[in-house]
Amino acid sequence: MRNSVYEQFAIVREDSASLFTARLNEKIYELRDKSPKVMFSDSDPLCAYIHYIVNEQTPETVAEASEVNGVSFVCAQCPYFKPALTQDGEVDKRKKWGDCEHTELGRTFKMAAACDKLYEAIKEGDVRVCFTD
Repeated sequence: MRNSVYEQFAIVREDSASLFTARLNEKIYELRDKSPKVMFSDSDPLCAYIHYIVNEQTPETVAEASEVNGVSFVCAQCPYFKPALTQDGEVDKRKKWGDCEHTELGRTFKMAAACDKLYEAIKEGDVRVCFTD
């Protein structure tokens, strides 16, 4: 995820103290999650400059774009994930890892964030998502 941080300014100016106070409080409330800092004008007592920080996050992968929209998967939910098996050929529930052909070393943790291959397969329609209770 690409993170961009930059500074912005807002100016509040009114002719009456009551309007100035109301507009300034509105603007500060509007910018409350952007660390607003208020500076008052030396020459005009009914003018204020609000300095605030904007933090933009831009997804760089399909997985990050999905996570921004509230959709995220783990490797255990992926059809490419092959859980570790016991000698009897049943899923070994004690193991927290499994095999995957798309990982660098061929092995991944069950609860690791799914890679772009799963999200691309969903997007292309090769993998379907089923919701259960």
